[in-house]
Amino acid sequence: MRRSTALLVFSALAITGFAYVIQSTPQLPDPGNTGVSKEQQEQLGQKTAAEVYKQMPVLPDNSAETQYVQQLGRKLVSVIPPETSWPYQFHVVPQKEINAFALPGGPIFVNIGTITAAENESQLAGVMAHEISHVYMQHSIKQMKKQQLQQGLVGILGAVLGQSGGAAASLARLGIGIGSGMLSLKYSRSDEAQADSVGAILMYEAHYPPVELAQFFQTLEQQGGANGPNFLSDHPNPGNRVAAIQEEIRGWAPVNTQLNNQAFTRVKERAQGVRAYTAQEIAQGAKDNTWARQNEAYAPKN
Repeated sequence: MRRSTALLVFSALAITGFAYVIQSTPQLPDPGNTGVSKEQQEQLGQKTAAEVYKQMPVLPDNSAETQYVQQLGRKLVSVIPPETSWPYQFHVVPQKEINAFALPGGPIFVNIGTITAAENESQLAGVMAHEISHVYMQHSIKQMKKQQLQQGLVGILGAVLGQSGGAAASLARLGIGIGSGMLSLKYSRSDEAQADSVGAILMYEAHYPPVELAQFFQTLEQQGGANGPNFLSDHPNPGNRVAAIQEEIRGWAPVNTQLNNQAFTRVKERAQGVRAYTAQEIAQGAKDNTWARQNEAYAPKN
């Protein structure tokens, strides 16, 4: 009887432990339905990306820095189920300030300053996973719906996508502004918390330690005025990111990965030698039409 009882207790504990392991395995959340088609979101992303190429310097796709970022991006995107994924594209902006931004439908831009500021590949992967998560969760469209609720986002979006020329003014109607060396597309604190959470899952599935994302944000906060404002103003801190992500990953199996590798070391060294511009220089270049001429050969078309 005692042996039978012990076996039953052991079996119950084993089952409970097994259930805990399953429950603690991270799962990507359902991104929901915005009421805006994937086709429209992708068109909006391409229209905005074309405007970015007019307003900012962008490295060509064959540059070593861009190819590295694209390879890293593909690794992160590969863990997303195809039915909820997007046609992600990755680009590098030769800007000194630390920043990165994502557009609806998939285009993602990473500043060269973000590459040089990352202490290891996991931190850079974390920033990119965070931006990928904004696209995955369709945060920009959801924010636009809140702003344009009374006018009807779908109607405004259709009108904007149907217009040719004057893209900057058209995009401004949707709350997308490109100027002063940065793109303004605000997220809420809850969006940021969710992008941290989903980004942590993407990192984990791609075998990067998620805590490195929190540590990168913590470094930005500590740096304050010199390098942090652009990124932190676009990505409002939802609270204690380090504690939140540590709580998020509690119970997950440890990720065994090499924080630095030769590819990251090489690209970081190359990035430090790239001619990079300040936000002010980029804003002036946009006024002078410098970037439109410079990027014309490889910029996407509206």
